[in-house]
Amino acid sequence: MKNILHKIFLILIGIVLIGKISNWFLNYSDETNQILNVGMFTLIGIAYLVGGFVWDKKLINIIFLVCGIYLIAMNFIGDFGLKSIIGIICILTPMLIARLSPEETDEKELAENQKIL
Repeated sequence: MKNILHKIFLILIGIVLIGKISNWFLNYSDETNQILNVGMFTLIGIAYLVGGFVWDKKLINIIFLVCGIYLIAMNFIGDFGLKSIIGIICILTPMLIARLSPEETDEKELAENQKIL
């Protein structure tokens, strides 16, 4: 089941990516662009929500979950002044955390492998 959901998620990301790239050449209508944007931000939000359950630290879990929820919800709330700025922060913060955090799993696996030997 997990494998099937992962494949569906990748297919949806591929569809949105192809749609965004083809928009450069085909100039879709505003409604189509809006649908592509909603799909893109919703998929990023879902990825952050799922990623929030992977981390061991509660603060990182909360940051991922809050950012994922905001990215999904921002598509369905009205415009306000800070909506785009908060959206950019919510996209970049989990990426930076994932990039700058130490690889705990690799260290744990190495320690376990050394104990076996």
